[in-house]
Amino acid sequence: MYQNYKIVIITPAGREKYLSFFKKFMYRKIADGLIDSWDLWLNTINPTDIAYIRSMAAENSKVKIYELDEPITPTWESYNALQTHKFMKFAQDDDTIYIRIDDDIGWVEEGALEKIIQARIDHPDAFAIYPNVINSTMCNSWHQEIGALSEEAGIVRKESQHPEDKDWAYLDAFSYTSAEFYKHIFNTFKKRYEENSLYAYYLPSKSFDDYKHFSICSLCWWGRDKIDCGPNEEAQMAWELPEKLKRPVWFCGDALVYHLFYHTQRESLGGNEEPFLEYFRKIVI
Repeated sequence: MYQNYKIVIITPAGREKYLSFFKKFMYRKIADGLIDSWDLWLNTINPTDIAYIRSMAAENSKVKIYELDEPITPTWESYNALQTHKFMKFAQDDDTIYIRIDDDIGWVEEGALEKIIQARIDHPDAFAIYPNVINSTMCNSWHQEIGALSEEAGIVRKESQHPEDKDWAYLDAFSYTSAEFYKHIFNTFKKRYEENSLYAYYLPSKSFDDYKHFSICSLCWWGRDKIDCGPNEEAQMAWELPEKLKRPVWFCGDALVYHLFYHTQRESLGGNEEPFLEYFRKIVI
């Protein structure tokens, strides 16, 4: 509980290779009393991953598994991103703040969840709260603009160049496919983490009054809003529903999370995730 609200983390699940280390952070926050439930939306047909997800529910009573009453039909790998929206019916309790943390979020800065929750309470009319995501195309653009991420490995499209185009920076293929640029994002994060300069990524918190398009790998909303969206949930949750309802998303610029990989980055890395995952296994506590 947090100020009389239940706090529920929801994760479309999932992949053992990520959950197996990130759960340490989540279990600690559960033990601290911040998180009332970690709801895993079972969106995979991989039997090994399914078995691991079920083992998590067995080892921690606060882990809950939710399933659809229809088969999962993979769009790529072993999951279906176009079915995720159907799980939203499980995130509509009136007294609850829901925070989506995708299974490929590999690190959350200490205190970030609390900042997201407080922003949700402080800005009740915002459609959702969006944290500052390292390795997300829009945030890559902003991080280069403020110098937190240098341009030595390449320059991403800057949102400021075409602010009227919601997809200019969001759909910058270089930003989400280049292996060398990904290594630069990772190495920059590692350096800043080890020298205690993560604050360099911080951005001013603000209302997205221009209704920005961004990746929804982490997002926070009110259960009481009874949000219902369709297969194109990313655009709908990021800007279409906020614009329709005249309730802009609030950006929490000092709440950092690290998005491990876009699937296109994994492909460009030749599937060699291990050197990067090994680092996160060491720092996630």
